[in-house]
Amino acid sequence: MLSFKIKLIALLLAFGLILVVGTVMTNYSMLKSSLVDYVDQRDQQRLERIKNNITFVLEEKLEEDIHFIDEITWRKIASISSRVDFSETFVPVDMFLDYPFSNFKQRHPDFIEKRISLLDNQHHCMFGEPVDENTLVLPIVANQQVVGYLGYRHRAELTEELDIQLAERQRLLLTLGVLIVVVLSSLLLIPFAHYFLNPILAVTQGMRSLTSGDFSRRLSVNRRDELGQLQQDFNHLATTLEKNQQSRNQWIADISHELRTPLTILRGDIEALKDGVRQLTPTTLDNLHSEVLHLNRLVEDLYQITLNDVGGLQYQMLPLEFGLLLKQTVKPFITRAETKGLQFETVLPNQPIKVRGDADRLQQMLSNLLSNSLAYTDAPGLVRLQLSHSATQLTLCLEDSAPGVGDQALTRLFDRFFRGETSRNRRYGGAGIGLALVEQIVHAHQGEIHAEHSALGGVKITLTLPLEAFAR
Repeated sequence: MLSFKIKLIALLLAFGLILVVGTVMTNYSMLKSSLVDYVDQRDQQRLERIKNNITFVLEEKLEEDIHFIDEITWRKIASISSRVDFSETFVPVDMFLDYPFSNFKQRHPDFIEKRISLLDNQHHCMFGEPVDENTLVLPIVANQQVVGYLGYRHRAELTEELDIQLAERQRLLLTLGVLIVVVLSSLLLIPFAHYFLNPILAVTQGMRSLTSGDFSRRLSVNRRDELGQLQQDFNHLATTLEKNQQSRNQWIADISHELRTPLTILRGDIEALKDGVRQLTPTTLDNLHSEVLHLNRLVEDLYQITLNDVGGLQYQMLPLEFGLLLKQTVKPFITRAETKGLQFETVLPNQPIKVRGDADRLQQMLSNLLSNSLAYTDAPGLVRLQLSHSATQLTLCLEDSAPGVGDQALTRLFDRFFRGETSRNRRYGGAGIGLALVEQIVHAHQGEIHAEHSALGGVKITLTLPLEAFAR
């Protein structure tokens, strides 16, 4: 199988040869045409001199009839006009006309003399070949009146040896020049192909590394064109895949631990009950029920985020009053906060805030936010929830007291599978899914959410939903 490099070089060579052949053929045609035109223009200059010499002879002899000129006089004027203009010489015209006209010149006229004709004022051919529609006709004026015409048939090709040799030399030089260009272009194609193909080959090899699971491969970016952008995109893809792999591995390890802990407790308690080591009491049942709820919550979070990935998480957008939904969701969390020793403050507007959304998903979003805030706020502490709105959007602000999170962890707080501090997450049963699911629900409702440091010492999460997107 031919490599892409060879195919590219072959394609460029083929295209170059087609271009060169077309250029050569076009130049050959243009060269021939231009040389013929040049010689034809040169002949027409001589034709103009012949016409002027005929006019000069007629005026010199005081004749107004073109028939005054006989064939010998005509042949002499046509021959002499190649070298002499009667109006520019001091030699009398009679000396030229009386000069013997050799039999050789009469029998062997030059090429232009064969292609010119003398016509009277009625366009009747006196000497030379008859004219046709392609013949150039020039009027002969004597004593300010047209007395006859001079006919000239254009050249169709070169006939004189010097003109033909000139055309051949030009063609040879053109051919040699084209061959030199072809050879130089062929030599330049190799580094040219290397310059453009090496980045593509590097990306191809890098992609093979990615498909084999090696996400540590990086390409050196040494270009500023589209290929350089392709190298940067590859490095960005490799970095993203590497981070995702690390996050996935960490998530799998965390999920395995989260599943193992309640399962181990359940198994130990059940085996203890089975062996009679522990009695079946309400306290034992509460412990078992608590671990089952823990497992159910974890599996449900995994199920919800997986549904969103495959597009199976459905939203039923209906008109609802967001303030009322928020009050209903907050009630059980106020009790939980008091039980933990936390102070829970709410600042809610009195007027209703009507939006269009999925009540179940929005309640799930609020529950995850509140659960996260209560879980990671140490007692005694403060959790503050504030809802406000403008003409275009509602703003929900949830902030808590210490402990906080670092700057780096704050930027990744909504990343899937990210857990800011492993031991605290395990203590409270988190797997780094709750806030990721919150962000998905917010985006599904065309909203925005971000986290920042709170003035209370913990984390401040601000959520906005554009009212105009739902209240139509």
